[in-house]
Amino acid sequence: MEAPSSKVPGTIVLGTIVLFVLLAFSSSAAAAASFMVEDEGGFFPTGRPVEFHDRYGWRSYRARFEFGLDSSGRALTKDSKLSLQVFKKDGEVWEYSCRAKGRDALTANVNVIPDKAVSVVVECRIPEREFAKAVDLDPLDVGIPNLVFHAIVQDGIARLGAQRGLYITPTPDSETGDLGVYASAEHSPSNPLVIFHSN
Repeated sequence: MEAPSSKVPGTIVLGTIVLFVLLAFSSSAAAAASFMVEDEGGFFPTGRPVEFHDRYGWRSYRARFEFGLDSSGRALTKDSKLSLQVFKKDGEVWEYSCRAKGRDALTANVNVIPDKAVSVVVECRIPEREFAKAVDLDPLDVGIPNLVFHAIVQDGIARLGAQRGLYITPTPDSETGDLGVYASAEHSPSNPLVIFHSN
């Protein structure tokens, strides 16, 4: 007759495996917490003789950034989404959404900053055909538009960061067109053509 105690080590091993799985799951779930930041307002001057938003009749904007960080804490979860609405002076509304997966996906720069906070800067490459609707131009004339949005997560709460707006990387067609004067010379967010200014 087999002694009952001979099955105990297997039970302990199985219990230990289950415990590790549960701990890993709870750790991953905590790291993948969901956040949401909303922003709305007008546009801050960039110092150009005629500001972009004035030239193309942009009155105000509304943005919504819904995101999570994966278990590494260094990348967005696949369901992260950035949405932008631009309200024009003629009453029209242009809107575009960008997700962390698929074509023209969000790219993210996630960094830990002092005071145990996490900086999340995302960029969204807007297809020329979509952006052309916002400025009533031919898609060939708009260059390569990019939406930038910044959020900071601290103590489980997300708030707006400083870097929010749009910049355009020029193409051979757009350099000589209407948007040529607004193109980013550095091809980067450091020279935005539109700066979001919260209410």
